[in-house]
Amino acid sequence: MTHFVCFFALHVLNFFQKCKPSRMGIQEFQNFIETDPELSKNGVKGVDLVKTAWKLNKSQGQVGGMPPNRLPLVVDAENCLDRLYGGFYSDWCCGGEWNHMLEFLSVFFSTLQQANVHMAIFVNGALEPSRFDDWVTEQMKTRQNVRNILKHLNKRGTPPPKVWWVPPTGVRSVLRLALRHLNVTVMSSMESHKQEVVGFLRENGYLGIVADSAEYCIFDPPRYFSAKSLKLTLKMTVESKEIVMDEVARTLDLNPNRFSLLAALIGNHVLTTADLAAFHTKLIPDLETDKDGRTVRIIRAVVDYVRSLQTVDDIPSLGADIFGNREDPRVRKLKEVVDYYNSGTEEGYRKFIPSRRKKREGIKLASETPEQEGESRQAYKNLMAEKRKAKVIGEPSEDKDTDDATDKLDSLTIEDKHEEGKVSPALESGDMMKDEGKNNSSSKPDGGYPRSKNVMRPTIPSPHPEVLKTASDRHRQACMSPALYSLLTTGDLKLPQLLEDETHSELPPIHTVYRELRQRVYGIVFNQHHLTFTKNKYEDEVNTIKKNIKAIKTAQKKAGGGSSSGVTLHNGEPRNELEVLEEKLEVATKKLDNMEKNAPDLMDIKIREWVPYNCYATPEMVSPKTCQWSVPTVKRLWFGTNLEDKQRRLRAFLSCLNSDIPLMMNTGNVPQHLLLMCCVLRYIMTQKSILRKPELDAFLVTACSSELMDAESLSRIKLDLVTARGVQLATLFMQGVEMALLANDACGAPVPFLMCAPWLFFDGKLFHSKLRRAVVAQNLLEMCNHDIQMVVKVEQMRKAILDGLVPEFSNVPFPGMLGAPGGQFPPAKQNYMLQQNKVNMMMNMAGNMSRGGAGGPPFMGGPGSGPPHPQSAAGMMARGGGGGKLVVAGSVVGQWGANYGNRNGNGAGIGPAGGGRPGGMGNGMRGGGPSPGGIGAGGKRW
Repeated sequence: MTHFVCFFALHVLNFFQKCKPSRMGIQEFQNFIETDPELSKNGVKGVDLVKTAWKLNKSQGQVGGMPPNRLPLVVDAENCLDRLYGGFYSDWCCGGEWNHMLEFLSVFFSTLQQANVHMAIFVNGALEPSRFDDWVTEQMKTRQNVRNILKHLNKRGTPPPKVWWVPPTGVRSVLRLALRHLNVTVMSSMESHKQEVVGFLRENGYLGIVADSAEYCIFDPPRYFSAKSLKLTLKMTVESKEIVMDEVARTLDLNPNRFSLLAALIGNHVLTTADLAAFHTKLIPDLETDKDGRTVRIIRAVVDYVRSLQTVDDIPSLGADIFGNREDPRVRKLKEVVDYYNSGTEEGYRKFIPSRRKKREGIKLASETPEQEGESRQAYKNLMAEKRKAKVIGEPSEDKDTDDATDKLDSLTIEDKHEEGKVSPALESGDMMKDEGKNNSSSKPDGGYPRSKNVMRPTIPSPHPEVLKTASDRHRQACMSPALYSLLTTGDLKLPQLLEDETHSELPPIHTVYRELRQRVYGIVFNQHHLTFTKNKYEDEVNTIKKNIKAIKTAQKKAGGGSSSGVTLHNGEPRNELEVLEEKLEVATKKLDNMEKNAPDLMDIKIREWVPYNCYATPEMVSPKTCQWSVPTVKRLWFGTNLEDKQRRLRAFLSCLNSDIPLMMNTGNVPQHLLLMCCVLRYIMTQKSILRKPELDAFLVTACSSELMDAESLSRIKLDLVTARGVQLATLFMQGVEMALLANDACGAPVPFLMCAPWLFFDGKLFHSKLRRAVVAQNLLEMCNHDIQMVVKVEQMRKAILDGLVPEFSNVPFPGMLGAPGGQFPPAKQNYMLQQNKVNMMMNMAGNMSRGGAGGPPFMGGPGSGPPHPQSAAGMMARGGGGGKLVVAGSVVGQWGANYGNRNGNGAGIGPAGGGRPGGMGNGMRGGGPSPGGIGAGGKRW
């Protein structure tokens, strides 16, 4: 058996290595500049953006719609995820510390604003089929890091090192929401990300780019700053490194107008290193023998080759010289990629610049009215005020700076708000960027996905023009999930590699868990209910006509079988029966022919999902699903203004997450800012046997904890153990939040974006601390630090989450979370601890699963309950005829004499009904027995 497992693991590893694409050469060009001694000395210099901004003269810093003497920069967020997340700190793998990230962003952009530095953030929302291989390469690198992270957690139980850093699940969506909340200019690319970033810079007169991609070096922006060197210091300065391409060109002795050809011949997303292998070998005959310095030698050899050319204007002739034949497909690729890089340069932009079009007003959803946005912002401020009030009452803070920072977060606005109804000048060039991307972006057959010859194409209907226009505007302004626009236009969805175990021994594949949710989203976006209704109505009408024709033919046979045909009354006149039947048959046949000619388009909709479980070798073709009620069309959902339309938007969103129940709409059970979280948890519970009972409680306690919005308290938390299962549970939850945001945007944004902010209900570090506490806590009250109000909130939310469900909690063997990883305790002590832990967890589970108290099962302490369980929620109890004693972790912490009274009388007895503690503060508050102060009175469940 062992040999079989080893063989299987080796086979899987070999498969992953074979399906990993090679890395492009151009990506190493920036690293070459920064590591080469001569180039780094002349072309790379450290800069302070704060000082740089103040050294600008008025003519340099003048940008339309902005104050003069300001340093405007464009930031490629895809290259700065780790920096915008807040830099590296040890608990990044726990699922995302979103309040820490929000606080960092507020301080970061406040510092830039005070220093007169303006930043426009670009997130990558483009599908870019031509770069699919590059994207797969990055995902395979992430897969290897994930493998190393989980191995490290299972072996050591400590946070992984920085070198394995992977973006926390959902970080792009949280960043988009945070920047929108802080009123920072944020945009999303549509078709060709890097071209649109450079086009935006050229169009709006920005003075530099902050990124970490060598392609921006080739585009030669006015100034280029390294994203990986970007940092906010304790002196409140923003430092980075600037790559001066003029100095790089002077050091390489290469004319800057030849950099496009240089990038094309090094290797890129169009003309790959595999296409250029023969050319590189021709330049360097002994290339295969040098594995270590291969990249550097290739770059230097290509630089020498390009420098030696007499002219670079005739690309076809140059391609014929390189590849030996003008008809070689690589010659076309060479010209295509040279034009691509030239279009981003200042000279090339003047040639390719599209004509200016009149600014159009952005179309807003019916749910995004100024009144509703104002209400959501006021609700957010009230929520933050309650959090601060709870913090003051619970634990007075002596740190004034922390309190001031907390005060700023609830109403912080970094940039000056634009006038209502107007579009930012930075966003006006979106249409021009889109046109430029269409003119210059490369394309491949079947959308550019070169993974398999037998890949099926997605089949989707054409969206309504008004819906597509609105989706385009909202996507460009980064106001919705980027996946929605690609769904509407191409029918493709790329799902990234997540922080999950490849073997899926404890949890099912996370993307598979949320497939049903995505299918319902597809059904709403592509009006599946309307199409199904139209199809069924058409089929019913056709079948009715066919039955009518059959009945007429039968009547003709009967009428013709007699000796003479009868006479019938038709339209008030006596007519021959056969003639009347012949006329009816002719009319019915003609009607059937017309219906078949004008049959509705009954296409079989298929969405193409690219998932990581087969290394993206082949996609999975997924069909949409309809909800259990008549969902309106997407046009009605997005633009309907009636109260009924508003209710249908919210119901459609809840239906996608299996949460269309009355309790989920009751704010007494589920507060508004926790609706999205509870919907995600309910959806997970409907998937059967994924979460354990204490794990569900850990999510809810995290959302209700006063520590959640207290950055100081979160920073003081020290995790003595980080488990692989806890990390995967956080990933599962955050991917659910990501899919819930997609569903919310598809349904017309019924939940305001501020109420979708994950920092209101989740923090990975706090979740792990609560999960750790859930293992050792005796009951929910202890998990909540004996805060009765928190217990009430948790119980009410759990009641809504489990309403109408038969909970099937996971029965996966409990991991050794109590001590050192890998079972480093002696076997006897480890077995005892696991047994004790299991008892505690079972008591927590049994005490909290009742949803009615008086109507619960007998063992819950309701009426008709049997004898008390020999183990109460207060711990292991050793009892005899002379009384009992309380044992916790092997130590006797209390004992008492015999009690011959009524156990259920006053809550002082031993057992589930009385609680197991003096005063009845045990399971009594979740069971049926009364207790002091009305806790649990009347059998009501908290």
